[in-house]
Amino acid sequence: MKRSVWQLVAGGYLVTIGLNFLFGYLLFPEQQSATAILNLNVKEAFWVAVIFAPLVETYLIQYLVIKNVHKWTGIYWIAVLASAIIFGALHKYSVPYMILTFLSGIIYGIIYVVLALRGKDPFVYIALTHALHNLTGFCIEHVF
Repeated sequence: MKRSVWQLVAGGYLVTIGLNFLFGYLLFPEQQSATAILNLNVKEAFWVAVIFAPLVETYLIQYLVIKNVHKWTGIYWIAVLASAIIFGALHKYSVPYMILTFLSGIIYGIIYVVLALRGKDPFVYIALTHALHNLTGFCIEHVF
């Protein structure tokens, strides 16, 4: 069944939030957030986590990596895997955090490829999915 773009965004968001809950609250409850590790104040945490990181990471890690690895190999799953490995490796706050972001990177990569194959520009949708995920974490940490 063909999902709408918004169903893919919502599904990606829900899966990454579920992974975050599993890793951050059930398996590794002592795990700190990236903004806590980086010692950011609330305003800095919002701008970095919700605005800057999703845009920059989507461009560098999903857009450039998936596009170029697919161009070189002709195989999307290798491009998604390469993108997810880089995404996880760049979040080296701890091993559990790297595994969590690797798995999230797989989700973002799959959505990216599905949208690209449908002729959509996936950049905005992946950045939005990532931003919503980070906004939820920001709100849990700083608002509630």
